[in-house]
Amino acid sequence: MERRHDLSDFLRTRRAKVAPSDVGLADGARRRTPGLRREEVALLANIGTTWYTRLEQGLPINVSADVLAAISRALRLTSEERRHLYLLAGLPLTIAAQEDERVSELVLRVLDALEPSPAYVRGRRWDVLAYNRSADALADFSSQTGSGRNIVWRLFRDEKSQCRYGDLPCIMRRCVANFRTVAAKYPNDPSFIELIEELRATSPEFRQLWAEHDVLGSTEGLKHFMHPELGELVLDYTGFEIPGDGDMRMVVMTAEPGSDTERKLRRLAPAAAV
Repeated sequence: MERRHDLSDFLRTRRAKVAPSDVGLADGARRRTPGLRREEVALLANIGTTWYTRLEQGLPINVSADVLAAISRALRLTSEERRHLYLLAGLPLTIAAQEDERVSELVLRVLDALEPSPAYVRGRRWDVLAYNRSADALADFSSQTGSGRNIVWRLFRDEKSQCRYGDLPCIMRRCVANFRTVAAKYPNDPSFIELIEELRATSPEFRQLWAEHDVLGSTEGLKHFMHPELGELVLDYTGFEIPGDGDMRMVVMTAEPGSDTERKLRRLAPAAAV
């Protein structure tokens, strides 16, 4: 009941914030309260006025993701507000694919400031969008283009990348379980479908792990890297969500203070450590 009351209050307050002129409706001289009327929200969302009224009143009715998406558009909700609406309605948020993913200048500065800790930004499909010099020295991102900039593809298809990981089978298993959790949010995204189908067709390891349907939401862990010059590096990693309407993450790797890996990091990209 409390969740339904919260949903009711949220819809009502969002409706009050939308001026009729913002959505192409006449303001009218007889409006006694600000914002849209319930019937106007229903019209804009192409749903029944009675049904929307019952939803806003907090009555126990079923609501689909498609209807919530239409209401979100009608109320001009921000990405954060839309996520909150889905949460209050008890539904998972399926995110529409964006045409482009861009890393802001601020995030790029943060990447540089994290030196000598390797750090990079990955997009919703786990494409590497930006990285600092230490991350490049560790994973050799700059030598790759196209599919070679995708974390999952590199792990299952690129032998040079595979050689840089210790305990490869464990990393593969965790990667697929993490990636499946993200991919479930984009069931109709052609770029996800294309990547998954390619890997299923060309990588027996990926095909087997994908068929097991394991899911994992953790964004922290431990990785063993085998650098061609410095040898083994043991790094903790954690992922930080970058604000926006998508699943961009900044992945930062750090070494235990005083460890051999910490000393190696300062030799990994000497110019970055100055």
